[in-house]
Amino acid sequence: MSNPIPTCAATILVADIGGTHARFALANIASENIHIHSVEKLLCHDFPTFPEVIAHYQTLHPEAVAAAKTAMVMAVAAPIIDGDVAAQANMPWPVRRAEIAQHFTQAQSKHSNQVHLLNDFVALAHAIPTLNESDLQNLCMPASGPRPLGKEAVLVMGPGTGLGAALWCPGLHEQASTVIASEAGHATWAPVTDREFAVAALLRQEFAHLDVERVLSGPGLMNLYRAICTLEQTMPSLSSPADVTNRAMQDHANQRNSCAVAALDMFCGILGSVMADLCINFGCQRALLAGGIPSQIVDYLRQSRLQERVLAKGVMRSVMEQVQVDVLDHGQLALLGAAQYYREQFLRTL
Repeated sequence: MSNPIPTCAATILVADIGGTHARFALANIASENIHIHSVEKLLCHDFPTFPEVIAHYQTLHPEAVAAAKTAMVMAVAAPIIDGDVAAQANMPWPVRRAEIAQHFTQAQSKHSNQVHLLNDFVALAHAIPTLNESDLQNLCMPASGPRPLGKEAVLVMGPGTGLGAALWCPGLHEQASTVIASEAGHATWAPVTDREFAVAALLRQEFAHLDVERVLSGPGLMNLYRAICTLEQTMPSLSSPADVTNRAMQDHANQRNSCAVAALDMFCGILGSVMADLCINFGCQRALLAGGIPSQIVDYLRQSRLQERVLAKGVMRSVMEQVQVDVLDHGQLALLGAAQYYREQFLRTL
């Protein structure tokens, strides 16, 4: 049986590194809770290298120098293999574990020199034990009633700059939980409707590999919008995912058809299909939607075809009817998840 975590066990540096922003914080890890503080949100393109981002944060918060010598746990929007970044599709500079350790850690104890890189959705999934139902906004509820959070496997996925996904599995007999990473965003997109096939035909002229992320992310929403404009023989007038979502929500509220509405409708349908596929693949009945987009369009998702597409799985329909889907406004949760990962994996043995 695991030993209890000692009170005030550690203060570590945690980070959430995305394609646009880098969030840093200090995490005070105690026996009963984790306190995240000294949070900074920095623009990645303001810094020529990743070590310079860390150094800037330490300038803003000098106590982060000592925290980094204890441990640094960083959630990165990239696949992690053997503890290091394997490919970087969305970040402006390389993130390398050895380079970080060389610049910012030095031996202090047997727990020093610990630089840990996690996929960003792996970090989000690690935060599940810290969540309450009140942190979530429901989209799909099983007829049998709510499913318990933290008692069974949970899919965490969502579109933002890219598309992330991970599976959280509870630990048995007070053991640490397990998170299975996924690069589901780079699996091949499978269109369902005739309209989606028409969009796919246009996008295949641009992309040799038409993966899910090409249609289910911020840039993916723009790809859908531009393709639909082409099909409608209309010049695109919107230049960002926020423009498309805002226009779509305005036009929908005013009962106006537009390319923005068509693009966001298609986006929501694809999201339902892909999420259902992952639930079937992983065999889970609980799904949380995170990422930068879902929390901004919760009401739109509720009236969209998302639930219809979740259920449209043929002989698996009765299984999908038991899946509960909620939206998670993740904010600082990747930071909290990074700290929870360190808490479960390393401080239980103290």
